[in-house]
Amino acid sequence: MSAAVQSDEVQAGALQADATQPARPVTHRRARQYARLWRWHFFAALLVVPFILWQGVTGVAYLWHEDIADALWPQLRLVEPRGAMVPLDRQLAAARDANANADAMPVRVLRAADRSRSTQFVFAHGNGLTSPSFVDPYTGRWLGSVPAHTWLPGLTRSLHGGWPLGRAGSWLLELGACWCIVMVLSGLYLWWPRAARGMAGVLYPRLRHSARVFWRDLHAVVGIAFSAVLLAFLVTALPWTDFWGGHVLKPLQRWSGQLAPDTRGGGAHHPVGGHAGHPARAPALQRIVDVAAAEGLRGDLQIDIARDGGPVTVAMKSGRAANERVLRVTPDGTRVIARIGWRDYPTIPRLVATGVDLHEGTFLGRANRIFNTVVVGALFWLVVTGVIGWYRRRPGEGGLSAPPRQAGPLPRWLRGVAIALCVAMPLLGISVLLLWLVDGVLGVAGRWRE
Repeated sequence: MSAAVQSDEVQAGALQADATQPARPVTHRRARQYARLWRWHFFAALLVVPFILWQGVTGVAYLWHEDIADALWPQLRLVEPRGAMVPLDRQLAAARDANANADAMPVRVLRAADRSRSTQFVFAHGNGLTSPSFVDPYTGRWLGSVPAHTWLPGLTRSLHGGWPLGRAGSWLLELGACWCIVMVLSGLYLWWPRAARGMAGVLYPRLRHSARVFWRDLHAVVGIAFSAVLLAFLVTALPWTDFWGGHVLKPLQRWSGQLAPDTRGGGAHHPVGGHAGHPARAPALQRIVDVAAAEGLRGDLQIDIARDGGPVTVAMKSGRAANERVLRVTPDGTRVIARIGWRDYPTIPRLVATGVDLHEGTFLGRANRIFNTVVVGALFWLVVTGVIGWYRRRPGEGGLSAPPRQAGPLPRWLRGVAIALCVAMPLLGISVLLLWLVDGVLGVAGRWRE
């Protein structure tokens, strides 16, 4: 092991100690173990910085999409209440008539409980994006629409999910989330106080040490303060991904009898191009809404129209999945096919749904969105302080200055943690194997050059 690594580990332990107390001696084995985790923390950070910046910006934009949309398009989203509303079928006709493709059928209708809100009809496009069309519910007059590429609520949600790369984009974002988990866990190990005689450098930064120690502390203290929340964010994002959600979680739910009831309404969430697959006739929306009201569904309603002319799904949106109710109704509004509520969800879908609510900032309303925004700010802070800390310890000759490779077997506990993470997150396991092979080849090449 190089002297630089040994000194870094000694410094990491000794600087956590109070100046009046002697630090415990750092063994060669512990120093090598620290350096190994430090190396993985370094490379994990390199991999996830683009992920953090991308997901942070798109995530915050989506958190506040309602406020942003109101600020940008008030003339489309807000109306003057005028007594009785016209039938929803008439509003649908106005939205379809104004659409560039008159044969198109919206995939979703949003009707707000707030009487000063317009009715929103969401149309899908072949590029995977959606665009809204707005109608005055009191006059039935079409107010206007927003192109898909400038409709921030839909665009930011799509970008946050990997658009326009489709499945490949979802896999890349999942890899970013997996490596972010590795970064957080390895950071916790590096932070863990080994020789501390006080809370300086553990829970608050040391102001009288060198600039390098100061920036390290700013990075570590904020990281530990938000570590549990960051892990929760990352774990709640995995069920949305194509690989982990579809090939790990779904089989587990199927095997354990924990599948969630289908509330998607025949594929309304899967846009396709053109007008192929649209139902031959428009659904009887007003009759369907009346049926929903008779069933007790009031307030903000989300109506999903099936692409294949199948059942229409009406959901009462409240911000919490536990309070939502869903009906599946025949397109003519004559029969309720299914009634779905929180009691119909097994344990795993309940946990996933609650995690989604917290992740999207709807569980606790505005306070939830503010907190999530602060978490994203903390992530950006960790990126900035991490880069500054790396730059300050970087030797003058330049290069990545990555912590050197460590020889010898991994400790048993570290092998166990690594195997558990790779099994739980298969994409992480594949990427670790590839990186291990590349790292080994580079090591052999380096020794050969020497």
